Amino acid sequence: MQNIPLFLPYIGDEDIKSVTDVLKSKSLSRGPCVEEFENLFAKVTNRKFAVAVNSGTSGLDICLKALGIEKNDEIITSVYSFIASANCILYQNAKPKLCDINKNSFLMDDKFIEKLITKNTKAILPVDIFGQAYNLHKLKKFNLPIIVDSCESFGIIPQDLALANVYGFYPNKQITTGEGGIIVTNDESFAKKLKSLRNQGFISDPDYLNKIELGFNFRLSDINAALGISQLKKSSEILTKRFNILSKYNAKLSNLPGINTVLSSNNIKVSPFNYMIVLESQNLRSNIAKALSDSGIEYSYGFIPLNLFAHIQKSTGYKSGDFPIAEDLSSRTLCLPFFTELSDVQIEKIVSVIKQGIVSCKR
Repeated sequence: MQNIPLFLPYIGDEDIKSVTDVLKSKSLSRGPCVEEFENLFAKVTNRKFAVAVNSGTSGLDICLKALGIEKNDEIITSVYSFIASANCILYQNAKPKLCDINKNSFLMDDKFIEKLITKNTKAILPVDIFGQAYNLHKLKKFNLPIIVDSCESFGIIPQDLALANVYGFYPNKQITTGEGGIIVTNDESFAKKLKSLRNQGFISDPDYLNKIELGFNFRLSDINAALGISQLKKSSEILTKRFNILSKYNAKLSNLPGINTVLSSNNIKVSPFNYMIVLESQNLRSNIAKALSDSGIEYSYGFIPLNLFAHIQKSTGYKSGDFPIAEDLSSRTLCLPFFTELSDVQIEKIVSVIKQGIVSCKR
């Protein structure tokens, strides 16, 4: 058992009551909680429509299906992301056109995008990595639909250039529904298409037998939605606590030798999802990782560049070495424990152990 876990959901008595109230009602699916969650989420994100689904991955999938993405179409997305960002493109038999990242922010670098545009490019899928909002104005000149993978950036108001933003609520996120996701958009026809696709393609039409399309069971249960409602009601508290933790980490780590922090506590376009540091060498990362493990502190190495996955290589032709910035950085990153209730004492212990790792590397 780890003494300090990598993440923990922020669950209180009010969350437990919300879920047990649904269980007692026996209206576990397709009840009132899903619509209430959608309405509240749309209000919080300043969007007209919200469509709840059973995961962020499902949300990305049906967004591309609703766009009409087909075989041989190309979607530009970041090479540095959770694998769902590419898988949702492959689900359509389309091709992910991967883009290398900015060495400071880890966000997709717009200077590489223009070279990726072809006659087959049908959309751009930016990723709000680590909770940082990608600046969509950089993409305006391409005049392509933009679906934003916002699964890590709840708390930042979506930009108007996005056709849709997709959020995920796994327990490591800012707020959680256990499993679940939601799509927000200002486009009414797109929202209607999404609602149909998440429910086997059904539509409200007397002639639905002839008009039904291929859809999926991507519905969110009322149990999950009830937890989402409860979490949303205290989301301001959650975001404030997480930002304070970010500031404390930065204050204690930013001046240590061989360590660079990624997230800036002065950036209003960030909603901290996790806490990533970049080490000057793989050897330093290994020493710090060992020190953390020996002290019962959980960590991860972050994301693996998508071009290194065998099934993506097979589908796209990408290979190791194609994205030097992402591949280099990913070999030197370390993700530290980050969750809403992370205490000052725990932060002090983590920082102390990191210092031990730095010292051991110099011996």
